[in-house]
Amino acid sequence: MISFETAPERYQHWKLAIDGRLAILVLDVKEDGGLKAGYELKLNSYDLGVDIELHDALQRIRFEHPEVGCVLITSGKERVFSAGANIRMLSQSSHSEKVNFCKFTNETRNGMEDASRHGGLSFVCAVGGPCAGGGYELALACDLIVMADDGSTSVSLPEVPLLAVLPGTGGLTRLVDKRKVRRDRADFFCTTEEGVRGKRALDWRLVDELVPRSKLEETAKARARTLAEGSPRPQGAKGIRLAPLAVTRESERISYPALRVNLDRALRTAGITVLGPATPVPESADAIHAAGADFWPLALARALDDAILYLRTNEPEIGTWVFKSEGDAALVDAMDAV
Repeated sequence: MISFETAPERYQHWKLAIDGRLAILVLDVKEDGGLKAGYELKLNSYDLGVDIELHDALQRIRFEHPEVGCVLITSGKERVFSAGANIRMLSQSSHSEKVNFCKFTNETRNGMEDASRHGGLSFVCAVGGPCAGGGYELALACDLIVMADDGSTSVSLPEVPLLAVLPGTGGLTRLVDKRKVRRDRADFFCTTEEGVRGKRALDWRLVDELVPRSKLEETAKARARTLAEGSPRPQGAKGIRLAPLAVTRESERISYPALRVNLDRALRTAGITVLGPATPVPESADAIHAAGADFWPLALARALDDAILYLRTNEPEIGTWVFKSEGDAALVDAMDAV
């Protein structure tokens, strides 16, 4: 069983630090920390487990640290940013596993862009060393890419020449639609294995700034602090701790305080029941904050997110989800009013 629940103290591949208005996420993948046996996560390559930790970190920044206005993403490896999705992991995965992996990875990056567009949370990526495939797609999801100009740092989407597949987590779309890279240059870029570096990467809009390697960390952090200071996220606000989910998993049922999932494997269906709030609705913002992660809409959202990811990944034979609700409709209506 693959679980999507983790916490910073259990991370193997990411380091999260909060520095005032700035959150620093360092990708430092543990080579023997793969989600399954049979491959090593060399060169900061990643599998689903790496992205589960990234997803968790982003949610904690969002809810537990409302004072953070910008996230700086960098590498903990001296000579590489990220080689992207681990090829050996993909080679031993089933089709459905590959689909779910790419889907979750892209959803995480979509969440970054949504937080930037609607939540006042910006992202800066400091690229030092080769940045390839899904590693570059992670950088593309950021608002600003600062790249070391050292002759060995490059960005690439080498899936076509190496694997005969298109980039799987939004690379082409972000190149053309988001970064406005000319289509002829995007086509050439995606058919070259070695990638693009230095001034050409800057001229082609593949990165936003080029600096000497000795200035990479300093410059990226300065850009991130500037974006953080311009963020509308409240500096003095108190966050909400995302406590571990209260969930019970049985052979044919998954139960949360706000949600219940009944599995019928013979019919290949999952009955997902939204349980109405069991207690009166908080009447003020302070009371809602005091309820924390137990506030019904947040508790439901977290449970539904976990249940959907669990079903999608661990119950591939379940083909139909049936939603219904149960509980006091008056309480639900009152919650809508809040």
